[in-house]
Amino acid sequence: MSRHKTPRIPVTADRLRMITVLAAGLVTVAVNAARPKIVVGIVVDGLRQEYIDLLRGSFGSNGFNRLLNNGIVLENVDYGPGLDATAATAVLMTGAAPSVNGVPSTNVYDNNGRRYVSVFNDGHTLGNFTDQTLSPAALRVTTISDEARIAGAGVSYSHAVALQPEMALAMAGHASNSAIWLNDRTANWAGSTAYPDFPASISQRNRLKPLSSSIDTMQWTPSAASALTKHLPEHLMRYPFRHTFVRRDGKGMDAFVQSPMANREITRVASEIVNTQQLGAHDGVTDMLNVAYTLLPYDYTKTPENRYELIDSYIKLDAQLADLFSTVDRSAGGSDNVLIYLAGTPPRTQRRREDERWKIPSGEFSTRKAISLLNLYLIAVHGNGEWVTAYSDGSFYLNETLAKERNVPKAELQREAAALLKRMAGVDQAFPIDDVLDGNAPVDDPEALRRNTLVTATGDVIVQIIPGWELLDDFNYPVNAAKGTVSQHAATLAPAYLLIPGAEPAVVTATVDARAIAPTVARQMHIRSPNGASQAPLHVSMRK
Repeated sequence: MSRHKTPRIPVTADRLRMITVLAAGLVTVAVNAARPKIVVGIVVDGLRQEYIDLLRGSFGSNGFNRLLNNGIVLENVDYGPGLDATAATAVLMTGAAPSVNGVPSTNVYDNNGRRYVSVFNDGHTLGNFTDQTLSPAALRVTTISDEARIAGAGVSYSHAVALQPEMALAMAGHASNSAIWLNDRTANWAGSTAYPDFPASISQRNRLKPLSSSIDTMQWTPSAASALTKHLPEHLMRYPFRHTFVRRDGKGMDAFVQSPMANREITRVASEIVNTQQLGAHDGVTDMLNVAYTLLPYDYTKTPENRYELIDSYIKLDAQLADLFSTVDRSAGGSDNVLIYLAGTPPRTQRRREDERWKIPSGEFSTRKAISLLNLYLIAVHGNGEWVTAYSDGSFYLNETLAKERNVPKAELQREAAALLKRMAGVDQAFPIDDVLDGNAPVDDPEALRRNTLVTATGDVIVQIIPGWELLDDFNYPVNAAKGTVSQHAATLAPAYLLIPGAEPAVVTATVDARAIAPTVARQMHIRSPNGASQAPLHVSMRK
């Protein structure tokens, strides 16, 4: 089959139109007649549409602007409440919410062991270049990657590359050839033996070009395009930043994985897999490459102001996307053989409180103090005992065994605990888990909260903190190392872009359910939707 590039029909202004999706489940889908040779799925943690709009003029032509000019822009993809990047990625890949797909967050609380573990920890699967025991067993349904491999009858290839193992496994699903991630202790690229392959080129990279030998020498300084942007205040432009990543200080590796330098390494590894595995060179089947990047605000600035770093991260990622797209285009014999979808994840909760000079109302909610007060109250009502056993990710666990011994109905204990928690300083809402499962939780969208709640990974009473207050998890972590997050009740929206060969460019401003993306991509790949996907594909108009 010829590998020359088919001439692309010019994209003119009149072809760009504003469309609105009112009900994704009621529309039909026009399908691209040609099966793509490579599908590239990209997840960008922290991607924000307002920064894309702001910096569009500073981007090159083959990165974000390729998606914006030639693709379908979904400005408001809704994931529902309470999802971190791993859970959101699982929704994207499966078309199913956590209550169905089985992945509610990056880490889940082991109430018996009183510790957090990776959602993909299975305790026995061996790793490559890691001692972590991870597998995709927690995923209860299939992913786009799984369906692509099944449709390819084992002839097609599917690989995933990410900084975190949970992101890699959520993208790879059950049937991919490999899931590759960065071991944040050794700086080696790692994988799981749950997958049949660990590319030889990655093993060779670990031996001959280990990141451990170069991270300490890396520097992050503003790119020329960032320095020329007109979207920075003068006082930031006057003092350009310079960051290094010294591993011996204990923070270097964490700082590195939040930086554009980590995105650059992801691109290098992903491109190496495309080239060495010859993705797109297999006639009659579709290969998949799934990649995860980060655009999270950089936590290691000397001041709370990190806007210069964030703008530079966007501009540097744009260049990385252009490099990756060029590699994929060459391997597939032209851009008309490549389908790309890129999606952001919901904004994360910020780690820092606002500077006190701004006088923003705030406070601190201590999980350790809350458990102590709650336990004292329940002792006064029902007698001595450890009535509250744990706290995890917004929920408190009650002692069901003790309640049975004292003949206290579980529902009654939950209501009593919720009533006291609601009276504590800093608490906005507190309600029993049964209210969530029944769709009666006192939140803006009870049904969305129910979909996003996995009952086996949630405690007995859910608590929501007032926006602006810091939730300090000093119950699970030492006081001097407690992990605090600042509560915010922001919309759980992020942008996504679909670049489908032959499709008319469009901009969708209406809210789109994140669960609709997987079936939309699957339809354009001519494969089944993942088996947990409940949404109809979005409408895609093809050029005539």
